[in-house]
Amino acid sequence: MPGRKARKSATRSPTPESEDLEDECVQLRRIGDKLNLWQKLLNLISKLFNLVT
Repeated sequence: MPGRKARKSATRSPTPESEDLEDECVQLRRIGDKLNLWQKLLNLISKLFNLVT
């Protein structure tokens, strides 16, 4: 009907979803960076022990 207005719940903005996705990507990147650093440290330690033997 032309005289009716749309409901507020029907006109949701997409920005909260994109912000949530951006936050999740940042968190995943931080986790990946920490795991990468941990793996590099383990590789260094294993190389040091292999040089001794």
